[in-house]
Formats: sequence, C-alpha cells, structure tokens
Amino acid sequence: MTRRKRRRGKRSNAATLAAIGGCLLAVSAVVQVVREHPVIASLIALAALAGLTAWLYLRWARARQMAEHERNVAVTDHMTGPEFEQFVARLMRASGYRDVIVCGGSGDMGADVIGQSPCGRRVVVQCKRYRGTLGSPHVQRFAGTARDIHRADVALLVTTGRPTAQAREVALRCRIMLVDRPALAQWVSTQVLDLKH
Repeated sequence: MTRRKRRRGKRSNAATLAAIGGCLLAVSAVVQVVREHPVIASLIALAALAGLTAWLYLRWARARQMAEHERNVAVTDHMTGPEFEQFVARLMRASGYRDVIVCGGSGDMGADVIGQSPCGRRVVVQCKRYRGTLGSPHVQRFAGTARDIHRADVALLVTTGRPTAQAREVALRCRIMLVDRPALAQWVSTQVLDLKH
C-alpha cells in the first residue's frame, strides 16, 4: 500500500515538474520572439487586446439585451390566464400571423389560440402563464390534442414558467415547439418567432 502511494506521489510530482518546465519553455520562446521581432509581437499583442475588447463588449451587449427582453415580458407577470392568451394573440398578429382567434376556456381541449403563420401553416397554441416550473404532463396533454384534434401544422406551447428537462424532452419527441420565458421575451422584443417544426 505504501509503495503504491509513493509511486502515485512520484508520478504527480513528475507531471507537475513537466508542466512547470513546459510553461518556462513557452515563456522563454515568447521572450525570444519579442526580442527578435518586436513589430510582429506588438501586432499580435494589439490583435489579442482587440479580440479581448470585442469579446467583453459582446458579453456586455448580450447582458443588456437580455435585461431589455426581461423588462418587455415582465408585463405578463400580473396577467390572468385569459389576459395572457389575449397577449399571445396580439403578439401573433403583430408578428404577421393571420386569422388569429382566441378559443381558450373550458372545453378548449388544449387550444388557447389558433392562427395562420406568415407562410400559411396552421399554428395551435397553448398558453401557460406560470411562475414556477412547467412539467411534462402539461406537454403530454397538449401533444395528445394539438395535431389529432386541432390539426396543427405547428404546435406551440407558450409559457412564462420554467419547463423542466423532462418537459423539454417530451416536447422535442412530440414535435411541440416550447416557447419559455426567455424565448417569449425575445419574441416580444423582435416580433419574430422562427417556427422550427
């Protein structure tokens, strides 16, 4: 047992020394290049700085855009279920959907909004205004009616909640397009929804 521990210790020490040696060689090579080619080294440093600056700017812009999207969808937080259905219908109309009708209510069999996409596909939407998580049973129930009963070309489940991993998996299997809160926020901001199914 003691010999094994010693061997492992020697191996890890050797690996550490090799890594340190490799780093020292790399630093030495960089110093040599800088001495022999200062102009090229300066250009490389400037390019690296420009790349870092661009990366930081893109991260900042993305964070700002996400904050803006979140503000735009926050109006749904205090809506009732029927108000959220009307909100989604208005959003569909603003996005170029035609013949949009709200049919939610008791006996709707999962279809809250129905309309025609800009390219003429029949879109059946179920709206779930939730604060918490959206589980797979909601997706399964909608999957059972969207195409067979409502003849959907595209089945769309729009939610303000957070779909579980299992709900996302079921949606993928059943070809249901899941529009969660971040995707809804982007749709509200851009008024464009890419129908993948």
